[in-house]
Amino acid sequence: MPPVLLRPEAELRPAAERSPLLDEVRGYVAGLGDSEPGDPLVPRWAEVSGLVRVVEGKHVPVEENATLLDDPLRLWERLFSTISEAGTPEASGMLFSRLVASIPLTLYQSGPVAVPVELLFEVLAPVLDLGQVSDESARYAIAVTLDFLDRFGAIEQATADTAVLARIAEIAGKPDPSPYLVSLTPLAVWALNRELRAAGVDAPVIGDAAEEGLGELSPRLVGSAPEIIDAELKAWVRHRSPTDAAAEASAFLHAARLPVERLFALIALGETGEIGLKTAAGIRAEGGLVGAAAAMWLSERGAVDRETITRDEVVVGMADHYAAMHALGAFVHQLADMDDGFDIVDLLTSSGHPDRLDLLNVVGTDHPDRNMAKKARTASFKLRSSGGV
Repeated sequence: MPPVLLRPEAELRPAAERSPLLDEVRGYVAGLGDSEPGDPLVPRWAEVSGLVRVVEGKHVPVEENATLLDDPLRLWERLFSTISEAGTPEASGMLFSRLVASIPLTLYQSGPVAVPVELLFEVLAPVLDLGQVSDESARYAIAVTLDFLDRFGAIEQATADTAVLARIAEIAGKPDPSPYLVSLTPLAVWALNRELRAAGVDAPVIGDAAEEGLGELSPRLVGSAPEIIDAELKAWVRHRSPTDAAAEASAFLHAARLPVERLFALIALGETGEIGLKTAAGIRAEGGLVGAAAAMWLSERGAVDRETITRDEVVVGMADHYAAMHALGAFVHQLADMDDGFDIVDLLTSSGHPDRLDLLNVVGTDHPDRNMAKKARTASFKLRSSGGV
């Protein structure tokens, strides 16, 4: 499971209070016998969550759970934990029960990255054996489930921009995919994390590893989303005084063997404030690969005059940054955004960076400019042939 950011309960409580389905369940329990609820799911849900029980064919309140009605956050959590037991809002049968349990977990595992609704079917099909269900029925059941989770306050939906929608269409192989992206609300992330931990699952929370050194934390950050990396390093720094955090980050920067480790160390330094800038300036003065990485980092932050940055610092520092982005899976996406006229091949070839061959191979296969891609392949071939790798 990816580490997740948990919001304070004081922020989550108002969100639970706003849940329409929470209101309906509360209203049903408070007005037992007065009238039938508009949604037949509500009585069943109140029962499986322990708010009411059947006595002589009728629902009566369960007194020992009555305090839940006055605590919206705990009530929301209780209802969420029984969500797949309460039945189905539509005639979707067992499929709904499986989907309502699987979709939140799938979204949880995607971290803070919103998942295209169009691709949920592809993700869930092998897990739930949807091959036995018609495509139309399965997609309808997913839509019903998402509507229900939205009404409950467990998910939030956004609309993809043009570029993302084009990418979704390419992946899904459909010219007109659903434009919606879906993610868990902070409320659902909190409830699912508590549920997973109670079940003995390793479900880390951002800040859990704040006591560890950067050497232990870094390997877990490599596969994480940018938002997770940023939040974890912020939590790591907050666990220390600025001076101690800057000293630890500096030591890790000097000992780092990988570009991505140097990047993490610099990000941590940036969270320490003025002491971090002074520390990075001292590292820059030492020269070498680490000094170049520090120089480019300082330049990007406007902490040094760009005119003072040497060509060697630019070439080596940028190559190291690209190598770090490659380790994080982001370098290929940066290629299309590079300024026209910027010769990435010349920079990488002349940098002498230990990862320059890997980066040239990426440029050679993925750069949108065919001439630049061809130049990268030629440069890569020459490097391998000359033994200058």
